[in-house]
Amino acid sequence: MARTHLDRKNVKLGSLIYRLRQAIDVLRVIGLNVNGAKRIGGHIISIKFLWFVRLLTLESIPLTICKIFDRENLTKGWKRNSIYGVMARLTKHRYTPIQAKNVERFGRKFGNVNPCSNPTAFLNQTIELFTAAHKDAFVCMRKFRNEHAAHSEFGAKRENLPSIDEFEAIFDFSAEFYKLIGAGILDIGPASFPPDAGMGLWRMLKNLGLTDADFDFPPKKSPHPTKAAH
Repeated sequence: MARTHLDRKNVKLGSLIYRLRQAIDVLRVIGLNVNGAKRIGGHIISIKFLWFVRLLTLESIPLTICKIFDRENLTKGWKRNSIYGVMARLTKHRYTPIQAKNVERFGRKFGNVNPCSNPTAFLNQTIELFTAAHKDAFVCMRKFRNEHAAHSEFGAKRENLPSIDEFEAIFDFSAEFYKLIGAGILDIGPASFPPDAGMGLWRMLKNLGLTDADFDFPPKKSPHPTKAAH
């Protein structure tokens, strides 16, 4: 059966989200283990190599996020494989009751408490609520893309990029949106986003002698620990 335009766009969007997952994981694994790599020695684990890979991931993450949230503008010929590009294919979609419920569930998960009488409008509203909540991060990444990643602007100062927590929040929203379209609207089993690159780097570091290499941050402790029962 031929794939619909909506499905093809969502598949391309999924490819971008997969790329984002890999870059975030690689960035995190390097940050967690660079001191251990120094301890092992540069003749075994090249610190310059890790630094270079980290530099590439720091450019890749903002670029990929900007692509995922790039706006489509058909009057200018911009046909995007982005969240907004997918939304452009839903303007005339007729939702079944189950599809509408899936859209509402997605919106509620990301803080949209408004009625879901028009699922497409409700989805657009949810996207705008999310991007507004992370406005500073998006502004920072677009500035970085324009001045450093996509171009090299003379005199532009490098500013700190958002935290990994911000990157993870944006990944989570993007992945959930992709799954909503795939499973919740198209009824097609969506792809998963396994941490292939990060896990591969972690295993490589362990094989090179960094046996205590970390893959992820330790779990955050609750600010209000439960008292032991007497």
